[in-house]
Formats: sequence, structure tokens, C-alpha cells
Amino acid sequence: MSNAIHGAECEKVNIFSGKHDHNAPCAVCYTSTKSVKLMIPARTSCPSSWTMEYKGYLKTEWHKHSSNKVYECVDENPESIDDSEGNDDDALFYFTISTCNGLPCPPYVNNRAITCVVCTK
Repeated sequence: MSNAIHGAECEKVNIFSGKHDHNAPCAVCYTSTKSVKLMIPARTSCPSSWTMEYKGYLKTEWHKHSSNKVYECVDENPESIDDSEGNDDDALFYFTISTCNGLPCPPYVNNRAITCVVCTK
């Protein structure tokens, strides 16, 4: 049996209204004039001399799932694939919630969805 690729669906969507169980489209952040891309968690702006490409929320797979965890910065105005609401539960994106156990508060805020920003230079 071979591996299959599945869509990624948004779960527990209290911030992105109307997006629960909708599949997210694939996206690539590309710019031909910049050579470095940086994703910064717990921020909504870029350092000086960097260009903000977008800002949003840090999302990843649920902590009890056995797969590897990759954190993605999902745009604060997310798109979804039309007619994709289906609750397939293949790959799932959950908001990453911060805790002040081991993380500096601020910039993190206990029990709040972590913001992020994607910057280029």
C-alpha cells in the first residue's frame, strides 16, 4: 500500500468564522526580489528593514496525533476550497495556544492563540 496525500482541514475555528472543516488551499510564499523569508511567532509586525508579506496565526496538527508537527503561519484572512466542508479528518490544522510555562510572557499571553508574521528581506 502506498501513501496518499490528503487535504488539510481547519479545526476548532473560533477565530476564522465559517471555516470549520473546510480544506485549506496549498500556497507558496515566493518573491523573486527577496532572498530570505522569516516566520516570527508571537508578533504581528516585522523588524525594521524587513518587508511584511502577511500576518496571521500559528497553526499545527493536534498535539495528541502521532504525526510530525510542523508549525505554519496561516494568513489572518484565510481562504478555503469551495464546497470542501466535509469533516474528513485527514490532516488537521489547529490553533497553537500559548502557555507561560517555559515561554516568556510577554510576548506570549497565557491560553491565547499565538499570532505570527511572515517577513522577507
